[in-house]
Amino acid sequence: MKKFKFPDNFWENFILVSIFLVVIQTFLDDYSHYALWSVKARNILLITGFFFDLTFTIEFIVRSILAIRKKEFKLYFLYRRGWVDFLASIPLLLLNSGPSLYFLIRGYHSAGKATIGVLNVLKIVKAIRITRILRLIRIMKIFGKIHNAESKMAQRHTATIATTGVFTIVIILIIFSFFRLNLITNLYNEKREHYTKLITNIENINMDMDVPLRLLTFKLLSNDKNILKMYYINFLIFSNISEDKFQKYYAFDDYIIVKENEFKLYVDVTEINKEIASVNLENFFIIIFLVIAYMIFYTKHFVQTISDIVYIMYRGFTEDNYNLQIKIKKEYKEDEIYKLAEVYNDKWLPLKLKLKEEEKKKKESKLSIDDLLNFKV
Repeated sequence: MKKFKFPDNFWENFILVSIFLVVIQTFLDDYSHYALWSVKARNILLITGFFFDLTFTIEFIVRSILAIRKKEFKLYFLYRRGWVDFLASIPLLLLNSGPSLYFLIRGYHSAGKATIGVLNVLKIVKAIRITRILRLIRIMKIFGKIHNAESKMAQRHTATIATTGVFTIVIILIIFSFFRLNLITNLYNEKREHYTKLITNIENINMDMDVPLRLLTFKLLSNDKNILKMYYINFLIFSNISEDKFQKYYAFDDYIIVKENEFKLYVDVTEINKEIASVNLENFFIIIFLVIAYMIFYTKHFVQTISDIVYIMYRGFTEDNYNLQIKIKKEYKEDEIYKLAEVYNDKWLPLKLKLKEEEKKKKESKLSIDDLLNFKV
């Protein structure tokens, strides 16, 4: 019985498909928060994100081990974009998807099951979700396999400049996300303070009126759609959402709990989350279209103005019968490559034809063996 063996390029193709899928998963993850998908759907995306990060972590470790065995780790890490494999795998597994999956397994991602302390930790995990954008650096691997130019030099230079551009944007976004974190925290705190003061004011009003506090609170706040549920001494005063819908669509980060004296309010913060997701989606498309622009427009420009010229000169220097002239573009005539091309056209090609003509004359002037054999006195 023959032993099954994977094709030689199976794992490379598997990783490429995984990269393509993780780009889709990253988009859907942010969109699910923007569109307020069900908690179950968002948790499925969270789990798939973990397995993608685990897959890429294993890939990086295996590639590193193989490179070390061949004594080529420096070559792999620095020149074959191993640093991209690293940044888009281990940090994401340890800082983002790993902790998120841990809390999900413990049951803290279900609405109402997390303690205040756990919620604070979960919000820290949420704050560093911006690091997920590192996954998009892996797009370079996909486009590295799409040979939209025959030139190896064009492929390498395009991949290098695209990686540099995307990585620079990603790092800037991550740095500024920490500044934005303060703004988001302030928005949460402002909502919390607003409702804390509101409850305090209602209690003060109640002291001057002969109306039950629960009834007064109901009349003043029940129409506030930002309040999902409100309790007083563990008794439900009112709810603007059914319990089934609350459990289905509201995870730990979709509401904040405001406690003041004997009151407890569940306040909707999905609008803030939608704004965060909107910014993340904008960043996503900026990076995607930047990469596409590099791969299509810059590659074409590089091929036409650099690699095609080098290719023509290479064939002109190495092939006897190749005498194609390089078309000099007036708008780029001051570029060094076109100055070299001008020397190639004006000096080398005429010299090459002259040398070839002289060699031909020498051959014609020499006596052949047949001439000697047929010589008669």
